[in-house]
Amino acid sequence: MPEMEKRAKREWIDGHIHVIEGGIRETEALAARQAALGYTQSAFLSVEGMGDAAQNALAIYFKLLSPSHYAFGGLHYRFAYDFGKEAERLHQIGLDGIKMIENKPTERKKLGYAQNDVRYESLYRTLCRLQMPLLVHVNDPKSFWQAEKIPEWAAASGYYYGDGSYPSYEQILAETVDMAEKYPKLKVCFAHFLFLADEYERLCGLMERFPNIRLDITAGTEMYFSFTERPALFRDFFLKYQDRIQFGTDNCNACSLEEARNMEVVNRMEQSFLESGERFAAWDKQVQGICLPEEAVRKITVDNFREFAQASPAKIDRKAAAVYLYERLRNPSYRLTARERDIIWEVYENCV
Repeated sequence: MPEMEKRAKREWIDGHIHVIEGGIRETEALAARQAALGYTQSAFLSVEGMGDAAQNALAIYFKLLSPSHYAFGGLHYRFAYDFGKEAERLHQIGLDGIKMIENKPTERKKLGYAQNDVRYESLYRTLCRLQMPLLVHVNDPKSFWQAEKIPEWAAASGYYYGDGSYPSYEQILAETVDMAEKYPKLKVCFAHFLFLADEYERLCGLMERFPNIRLDITAGTEMYFSFTERPALFRDFFLKYQDRIQFGTDNCNACSLEEARNMEVVNRMEQSFLESGERFAAWDKQVQGICLPEEAVRKITVDNFREFAQASPAKIDRKAAAVYLYERLRNPSYRLTARERDIIWEVYENCV
């Protein structure tokens, strides 16, 4: 297709991909799909914080498959340990950053860790010292707390947060702002535009207040619909902060035809939004492109991620990775499922 052909002629980094509830084969399929979509490099983001103890093993495996690509590790919560020491160990193994999804409301309710929790202090200090990047999912769309506004698909997926059992949107955001205030040297990117695309003035205020923070434009479709409501204003925003915005897609588990088609829709929408000045169809609505200059597109799709994570991905230290994975296999405190054990063992065998 024309979009893929155009992308194939230049570098393009997808800084936000996952394998959810999958394994080795799904990771291989996702790596192949990213190449087919024309990405020069991708960043695999572990979502170990969602309770899958095989995620860091899959992040390691992704880098063994694709050494020129990036992978971020995550934190587990099966027993108490020092998060800072874990981050340093993942850094030594050769992972390029840390991904946190702990303050997506479903995970926040389950884990009970605020983004500014004192138990994260050693993590943030370590990340600042190493200048190791942190990519964070905070909140979800505000409509997910509103029974009259939540999309049907979100309600059906269990993402209604307005029943009083979840922290509020404002509480989670306030805790995150407090974290940013305490750690001004933290290299941090907030996924999905921090779910603030519908609050332009507030978003601008945070970008001015915290010069160390970045945003990624990984869909949320509601984010692009908010952009479309105020395209001139957001074009100015993208131009002003073109050094602090990063491209990502949330491409995930591309093993079925339906998933592959959905990935193509998202990829076309996000690329067209940056490069086109036209309106175009995205699902059942229209999105207005903001037609950025080529230099700004290059920063958002390539240069900014490399500055965030480092120009060249770290190389996996196979010996250190093998020791790390073997410890997981041997430590009963992890309470590994059969699936997790099989994945970790296979990645371990690829390291030794």
